[in-house]
Amino acid sequence: MILRIEPHPAPHIRYHETARSVMGDVILSMAIVYAMAVFYYGIRALVLGVLAGTAALLADALCVLLRGKAPHLYDFSALVTGMIIPLMLPASVSFSTVLIAVVFAVAVAKHPFGGLGYNIFNPAAAGLAFVTVCFPAAVFSFPPPRTMLPIFPSAGLVTAPSTAFTLHLGGVPNLSLLDMALGNMPGPMGATNILVVLTCLLYLILRGTVRWQTPVAFFTTFFALCWLFPLSGMARLNAALTEMMSGSILFGGVFMLGDPVTSPQRNWTMCLYGATVALISLLYRRYGRLEDAFIFVLLLMNAGVWGFPFMSMVR
Repeated sequence: MILRIEPHPAPHIRYHETARSVMGDVILSMAIVYAMAVFYYGIRALVLGVLAGTAALLADALCVLLRGKAPHLYDFSALVTGMIIPLMLPASVSFSTVLIAVVFAVAVAKHPFGGLGYNIFNPAAAGLAFVTVCFPAAVFSFPPPRTMLPIFPSAGLVTAPSTAFTLHLGGVPNLSLLDMALGNMPGPMGATNILVVLTCLLYLILRGTVRWQTPVAFFTTFFALCWLFPLSGMARLNAALTEMMSGSILFGGVFMLGDPVTSPQRNWTMCLYGATVALISLLYRRYGRLEDAFIFVLLLMNAGVWGFPFMSMVR
């Protein structure tokens, strides 16, 4: 009797969670965020999500075909990337800006490195960073909440600065913490629904889709630093909570920071990773030129995870 042993690629220890179920949990969570975005900005928010998701799937399939492979019908990673991008942008952003971000994310940040599981940078963060550098005025111009936008907004649409921008200038937002928690503030259309985003985090942790170490270390460190070094004119607790709920800190920490491909996998390195992202994010906010640079910090740390020998060894 001859025993035939056939080699199979890693991982050799398999879990009941599949890429399909993990992506499904994230898609379900973001669908709830989109529902709130529609409540605050109208059907245009949903149109942006459908457009971005469809474009991401088509770009992903085309890139796979160009690599000489058959598209995998159950790979929803491109859909997740496409859904994230509009949620980190104003509800009034142009369709062309969204499409450019999506195509860059899939065709430049994902497939040239080998596709799903091999990309060095978070694709959604890379796409957002690209359009932020190219079109900063469009990326940082936010319509006020409860503005029901038409599908094709006029050129004279009224916009307002985000809470993160007010803090960046050293001002004090004229908003209560309750208003901020409920999303009654200008900002990215998916990142201002604080209670919804935190509920999604709890769901993803309970499902095992997101490991708690990275987001908890990130949020705890960011809050502690904001409390220890509060902005002038604000009480410590109020300053810390306001900075936590402004910009893309919470949304990015929930849906982007813990990406299993671009972040560490060991418990203590996940904590170190989250804490380091929090520290650099706050430094960028206080001393950088942009009101919100989370995506740039995330890309910087993505490169560190794969590039630095120490982080690669303990990943």
